[in-house]
Amino acid sequence: MYSLEYFENLINLPELMHRAFHPDDKSKFVPKDEFINIFILLVVFLSAGISTSIAAVQKWQADDVLRRELDQQRINSELSYLKAQINPHFFFNTLNNIYSLTNIDVESARIALHKLSRMMRYVLYETEKDKTLLSKEIGFIKDFIELMKLRISEKVHVNLDIQEKFEDRVIAPMLLLPFVENCFKHGISAKQPSSIFIKVAANDKTLVMETVNKIVPKNLNSPESDHKGIGLTNTKRRLSLLYSNKHELIIDDQNAENEYRVKLKINLA
Repeated sequence: MYSLEYFENLINLPELMHRAFHPDDKSKFVPKDEFINIFILLVVFLSAGISTSIAAVQKWQADDVLRRELDQQRINSELSYLKAQINPHFFFNTLNNIYSLTNIDVESARIALHKLSRMMRYVLYETEKDKTLLSKEIGFIKDFIELMKLRISEKVHVNLDIQEKFEDRVIAPMLLLPFVENCFKHGISAKQPSSIFIKVAANDKTLVMETVNKIVPKNLNSPESDHKGIGLTNTKRRLSLLYSNKHELIIDDQNAENEYRVKLKINLA
């Protein structure tokens, strides 16, 4: 906004210009026609400039609001699509696990179905929201790990370090599952001993997740071999949309130990 002094100076502009160019003239200033004409032109140009500037700013603000709305709609649509891809992918793998159990241990298959139904409730109700509680997300991960442990053999050692007590915060649902699922999908060997390490900790405002597993060659005859990292690819995209500049994801699959290592940090503030 312009001050009162600004407009007073604008009105007295001809006299101010005269005094500036004729500092020794102490007589009373009487504006001449050329001063009046210059003054009128300046006022016209200044008014036009102010009007144009205001219109430009208003248009920029309107365009910015529209751009933000379109970006938000695009993000919401993309996240809905990504979650729709992740959920069938997860259940496809889990149902395969239960199918395998029915040929080995009916009681274990029954327990697995119970855990799956509990996880389905989480997926059906929590993924409809943009956010869920961290405690629910971690509880879902625990159920998934217990379900997978029913299937794996004694040759597979699962080392868990999941923090039990932490300050509950909100998080996007099903962000952690693909990393845990990847450990069991690609880190288990049917011929030799293998190990999986999973760590989840929440300190202050930061969630930290680490996973380590051996890189085991894929079984090309497995029905899961056609799903080339759908879950991980979509999760990376979700992280970039939901936690832009608030997360760090490090994946190391080029090391002497032939391990697939993941470290994910998310600022949940």
